[in-house]
Amino acid sequence: MTTLPVSRLGAYELVRLLAQGGMADIYLARQSESGALHSGLARQAGLDRHVAVKVLNTGRARDVESCALFVDEARVAGLLSHPNLASVYEVDVEDSVHYLAMEYVHGADLREVLAQAEVRQMAMPFDAAVTIIAGAAAALDHAHRRCDPEGRPLHLVHRDVSLSNIMVGHDGSVKVIDFGIAVSTASMHHTNPGIVRGKASYMSPEQCLGDPVDLRTDVFALGIVLYELTTGRRCFNGNSDFERMVGIVRGEWMLPSQFIPDFPVGLEEVIRTALAQAPEHRYASAAVMIDALEAVAALEGWQLGAAATAELMRSLFGEVKAPWTIEAEDATFVCPPPSPAVVWPVTASISAPQPTRIMTKPRRLARGTESDCYEPEERPSPEASDWQDEAPTRGRRSVNRMWCGRVAA
Repeated sequence: MTTLPVSRLGAYELVRLLAQGGMADIYLARQSESGALHSGLARQAGLDRHVAVKVLNTGRARDVESCALFVDEARVAGLLSHPNLASVYEVDVEDSVHYLAMEYVHGADLREVLAQAEVRQMAMPFDAAVTIIAGAAAALDHAHRRCDPEGRPLHLVHRDVSLSNIMVGHDGSVKVIDFGIAVSTASMHHTNPGIVRGKASYMSPEQCLGDPVDLRTDVFALGIVLYELTTGRRCFNGNSDFERMVGIVRGEWMLPSQFIPDFPVGLEEVIRTALAQAPEHRYASAAVMIDALEAVAALEGWQLGAAATAELMRSLFGEVKAPWTIEAEDATFVCPPPSPAVVWPVTASISAPQPTRIMTKPRRLARGTESDCYEPEERPSPEASDWQDEAPTRGRRSVNRMWCGRVAA
């Protein structure tokens, strides 16, 4: 059992805890359109709206930088409006508790989707995977092109596109969430040069090195997510954040066709382009990547759309009731059970044209907590799903360039 910090924040009555994170916790909350929650009149009239309330952890609330990032997330998200983005309704502070109210997505993030597929020993259908990535790309393209009220480009970059930040609804909808570390001209807090933020497994090479980033960093991350959805394997492996970041900088990853012989050629080319080491060799925008995905789908005869993702969610989770229909006296936090690792078939390594360098032997991702980015460390992997979320790398210095040079040599 998990005790809620308070029963209400502003106009929102907290119902139950949905998820816990290193920076904030997510609660299901109820808000009536009239605000008359205590009288029950709005509830009886069916005017309640259920939302997700993100609450900054007590420890983080005492940190000025964390508070600034939290407010920036609301400021940036408030400028966006797209069917594939979870809307943000309000940000406020009450009794020293920082909270953000946003659209509740009745579904699961891609980390949970892949963990469930691993349990069921089920391969991800290509039409569903491409639909998900195309939806996420549409949301990111909207964010990349967004201007402020005066018409000035925001130059918004998400910087944290990953499995846990893309949601799939049980109705087949796709939503990108969490602009907590996004960078834009609308941000009040800016990352100092050389500081790395994000999840190590989903960073671009320039992000790992602490260099300036643009929208093509998000394209790179989308390529990683597409790779992992369609192969059931981590793209960049390592026993620590440092090892994964070095692998990204060096371009060490395996072509899907090396261990899935019938992997679609066109889809592999989309992945290779998105994962190009140099930003100028990637897709120029998320919209261009969508065009490439749709061309592959047309060639392969895949039917893209919400029907494909809804069928995927039904096959993995069955019919899932909305949480507000479930009676519960106590707020509980339910974590997906650990799933056994699946050994995927692997064929002999083959060479790929540069700049992509292929590892001679695939390795399963080590699961564990965040490690120091500039000292490699070996440690055993605990028994858990390969898709267990990794801790974000926030405020860490970039990979040492000289060290990477010695490794590459």
